[in-house]
Amino acid sequence: MAAGRWIAGVMIAGLVLLLGAGPGQARPVLDWLDYDAAARADYAIDQNTGDTARHSIEPSWAPEGQRRTAKLVMLLIPKRSEIAYSTSVNTILRVFRQHGLPARFSVWFYDEDDAVAGEALDWAYAQPVDLIMSVGSVATAYLHDHHIGNGIPAVTSASKDPVASGQVADPKAGSGTNIAYTSINVSTDTLVAYLRRLVPELTTIGIMFSRDNSSAIKTQVEPLQAAADDLGLTVVDISVENDSSAETELNTAIPDGLDAMRRSDPDLKRSVLLVTGSTPVYERIAQVNRHSGRVPVVSMLPDVVRPGPDSALLSIGVNQSSAVALAAVYAKDILLGRADPATLPVGTVSPPDLAINFLVAERIGIKIPFSFFESATFVYDPEGRAVIEFGQRVGG
Repeated sequence: MAAGRWIAGVMIAGLVLLLGAGPGQARPVLDWLDYDAAARADYAIDQNTGDTARHSIEPSWAPEGQRRTAKLVMLLIPKRSEIAYSTSVNTILRVFRQHGLPARFSVWFYDEDDAVAGEALDWAYAQPVDLIMSVGSVATAYLHDHHIGNGIPAVTSASKDPVASGQVADPKAGSGTNIAYTSINVSTDTLVAYLRRLVPELTTIGIMFSRDNSSAIKTQVEPLQAAADDLGLTVVDISVENDSSAETELNTAIPDGLDAMRRSDPDLKRSVLLVTGSTPVYERIAQVNRHSGRVPVVSMLPDVVRPGPDSALLSIGVNQSSAVALAAVYAKDILLGRADPATLPVGTVSPPDLAINFLVAERIGIKIPFSFFESATFVYDPEGRAVIEFGQRVGG
């Protein structure tokens, strides 16, 4: 039966290659995913499946008898994001190994081509696979639009808040469908509570985002804007219109945004700049710092806090591997029949992961609350050295 599944998959992939990916559309090439040493030690990874958009993975760690009956899971990746999605895939593989659940994986990369995403779902239904996992908000939106109601369960991973995205009505009650949702977002109330511990008299937030990033707008920008009056805050939008011109736009948008913030906080001592998960903004953190002066720059993405000066001061968010590990546990429980995707609450990591850069703190002259240091997942000292990684002390 298992062998039959893979034969069917090869036939579909071969037909796709013969027909092509459509007029003017090159077939996606999954040659950028970086499998870590643990994944390569525990799994047999076939990157030459006959379809450039797909890899197949088998659990070499499991006895042969268990490999023959291993569950089949499809991972759906929407676009190239080498660090984020490599982390996601490696985390999923690690969690299944840690829990001793043999599973075979088919990794599909559709490069935001819905025709290829449709082929991936057709392939999944033809096997049939035992479970589908989306990797990233774009793939989650695709599953939400095209997979609800199918008999195959699905779990979302590395995705922004499904409630703010309009995918789930009640985060505690579950979706009521064949899809279980998880979130990498921190609630607005929690975020502001941490910001007020950093800046006790906080009045003004300049929120930085790209208008091309609809998921960041729906799940990070709009919830803060909606809650601003109730929280006694002024929220100033600092945005770029076009990802391709973000560097040029930021040179104007940040100074203009700071000027707008001065209307409610003239000396900017009760203000923060908040960087969302918009790639064109957070990838230019050095540029943000050049304009920010002594205003604290806080990120909603942990990876924006890093060694050295080109870093946010603080991040209040969810580490990618933490969020994806939770999604993998959901997937494991569903595959073992211990959970129903319809009734699982939206999975969130709590408390949020904190990352702190004391080199930046010294540069702008701000004190970090000791409670932040006690609970931080990542900490870099005033020399730029890592002293805490993944919640564990490092070095001498």
